[in-house]
Amino acid sequence: MSWNASVLSSVSSDTEPTVLITFDSAKYIFNVGENTTRAFLQSRRNWKKTRGVFLTSVGTQRASGLPGLLMTFADSGLTNLNIAGPAGLLHFMAVMRKYTYRENLTVNPIEIPTSRLLDESSDDIPIYKDEHISVFALPVSAEIQSQEASGSVTLSHPETSVDNRRSGKRKRSPSPAALPLQEFISHPDFDPTTLVGKMAQDWLRYIVRTMFPGSAAKPVVSSAKIEHVSQPSGFNRPLPSLPTCNQRATLAYAVVGPRVRGKFDVKRAEVLGLKAGPLRARVARGETVIVMGQDGVERSVGPSDVIGTSEVPGVILILDAPSTAHIPSLVKGFESGAFSKYWGKEPERKDHALRVVFHLCGNDVFEHEQYKAFMKGFEDDVHHIVASRDHVPDPITFTSAAFNQLRLNHLDSDIFPVPKYSLEAKKTFNPTDLPSNTDCMRAHTMIHIRPPRPPLQDPEAEANDLFHPAVLSGEPPSLSDAARKHFSEARARVEEATAPDTIGKDVTVVTLGTGSAIPSKYRNVSGTLLCTPGAGYILMDAGEGTWGQLSRNYGAAVWDVLRDLKCVFISHIHGDHHIGLAKILAMRQLLDPPPEEPLYLISNRMVFLYLRDYNALEELGFSEDARARVIPILSDEIHWRNKGRGGRNHGDQDQKGSRLAAEALCKTLRLQKISTVDVEHRARCHGLIIKHLDGWSVVFSGDTVPTQKLVQAGAGATLLIHEATMANDQVEMAHAKMHSTFGQAIDIGKSMNAQNILLTHFSARYPKMPPSVSERQAGDPVVAFAFDHANIKIGDMWKMDAYARAIEQSFIDIADIEGEEPEVIDAGHVDIS
Repeated sequence: MSWNASVLSSVSSDTEPTVLITFDSAKYIFNVGENTTRAFLQSRRNWKKTRGVFLTSVGTQRASGLPGLLMTFADSGLTNLNIAGPAGLLHFMAVMRKYTYRENLTVNPIEIPTSRLLDESSDDIPIYKDEHISVFALPVSAEIQSQEASGSVTLSHPETSVDNRRSGKRKRSPSPAALPLQEFISHPDFDPTTLVGKMAQDWLRYIVRTMFPGSAAKPVVSSAKIEHVSQPSGFNRPLPSLPTCNQRATLAYAVVGPRVRGKFDVKRAEVLGLKAGPLRARVARGETVIVMGQDGVERSVGPSDVIGTSEVPGVILILDAPSTAHIPSLVKGFESGAFSKYWGKEPERKDHALRVVFHLCGNDVFEHEQYKAFMKGFEDDVHHIVASRDHVPDPITFTSAAFNQLRLNHLDSDIFPVPKYSLEAKKTFNPTDLPSNTDCMRAHTMIHIRPPRPPLQDPEAEANDLFHPAVLSGEPPSLSDAARKHFSEARARVEEATAPDTIGKDVTVVTLGTGSAIPSKYRNVSGTLLCTPGAGYILMDAGEGTWGQLSRNYGAAVWDVLRDLKCVFISHIHGDHHIGLAKILAMRQLLDPPPEEPLYLISNRMVFLYLRDYNALEELGFSEDARARVIPILSDEIHWRNKGRGGRNHGDQDQKGSRLAAEALCKTLRLQKISTVDVEHRARCHGLIIKHLDGWSVVFSGDTVPTQKLVQAGAGATLLIHEATMANDQVEMAHAKMHSTFGQAIDIGKSMNAQNILLTHFSARYPKMPPSVSERQAGDPVVAFAFDHANIKIGDMWKMDAYARAIEQSFIDIADIEGEEPEVIDAGHVDIS
């Protein structure tokens, strides 16, 4: 039985470390940071046969790719999955309840208390076991832990809910201890925030079961939409408070492979009289039998008589030390307790063979003297793979898209900048301080555990990398004859044309993600950045991986962009429009010094519910003492008709403060007005209208079928950014999914008398170039297709029309060079877009 460990992604500008353990019939994934799904697509590996996902921590760094990966798994036919992680895992998964649902998938969450004592005997009990691996977990703390395990903490609970206290009303909820969970949640005044201890954990498990009922369960709905699932009222209420525990704790994992039995000695068996047949089969199964030997003597024959010595199982360690404060706890866990067997240099260790240790190191950890001494304490033949941001190069992850961008850079270097990368680490390893088998973590590194082999780079992945060899050559990328012709003609058209004098011509649109529902090798999911000169940035939607797209576009300057990000607009609750927002808000907390101005977030109540629940795990800016504050603005409260369309009159702080916050935002960005318009989609969705004091305006459609509301609200727009999910021959499908075709989006732009139309949000059916639209007629607005990492000034939008044929030919060339189309999941039934 052969098996291996490999690095799907390392620490980089757009990924975090993800380690795969692979057998012929099973796969296990350790950590799923942002872009894990897209990394699978780029690497051409598949996620089939995945049995388990193991998280060293919950939060944006190690787990923010989980919701997208879960939906991808389910849409690919996976029906059962185990997910293990530290205390807070159930809370983390329940946070996704309003946008993650797949009725054909069963998920088994395994939450491991991080507050248990390190020397407890339970540390020697696997948290997961099957015929391939046994997984053991070691809690690693950044401070002295409480001895109370998650789920068993008893806290007093309030008699009134959070929302009731805010509104001044006092409704007595039934006591959680007085009723079974099913009766309690059916009560009309059910308030999840009153749940504590086991009841709270049971409620979170109930939520996860509702999100992933599994194919064996009775179908809840015919559509895969969480909005239509039969839910108790508590689904729309905040989650129970997290018990008091060390939320900075992580888990270290020991993965112990199978013990391979020795070979059966046929000759020895025959000498002992154990002939082929039922008796030999019984001995092979581990039994002892009585046989008559060739010497005529009757004797007992057992496995030890005819089966060679078993191989000791191979072991992999995954260690996560996000800060130097975690080092003492980690070291202590290896000095005593169950994990001590893996550390030290005893000459004879017969119960296992440690092959490789993956070190996930936060800032300053890898250079810490105690950590280096800890590494040197392992046996000399152990391989050490280190993920430390300062010590690891930052090559391009999504090389297919970057290679095309490199080609287009020679068409227009301003609109198509080369993504930022580095093949040199900021700091180099000092080999004298480290074990001899130490190397930095690189994507596509593979370590064969059985049979054991040294780490090597996947040659197929290197062969598929077209970007780095091309950019290192210093030569312009080679073009086909057709591409050379179209590039030349496009440049000539631009040079001969007279640029229109447009109000707002220096406003820049950066299309960070231009796909819908799921990412592809060439298109990330939704994200559009608007740069208002001298004032700041507005981000419209933030699908998973948006932070990575920003980092690749701006390089080291991304921190300045983050500091100058004044507003984020999230159109609706579908995951491909907001899963990346938590990462951006978490990174904003790292700005030093903190930003002086708050970030204004415009969205609906479901998005704010999700983010506030998430904030209990990791600071995103919603706490009173947050370093970088987020100010909520409810979409309904800044409706373009200025009537405040909340309807239900919550009267809470979000509703009361939204218009005042919008006024402050307008002053910050020098806007005349910023407003929303309700559009028509499967989930409640809004478009955005931005009107500047200089006279230009930008309209963002969100996800919608063609609607006259948008035409009225955005009349006379300088730029309309409109979703164009489907081709013109798919009108019925577009209507069924509540999306627009290319032609419908253009017609909306014409109806509102927009000067420019930028089409985006293309279906995964068009991973490269969307089907062409009809030729532009005199008097028509400029129509441009969006591509990831295009940096387009409104005054240069017309160039995209001139470049269209050249861009299309570049994609055709790449398809020929790569020899295959990228793997695309049929998103025909996916409802997250």
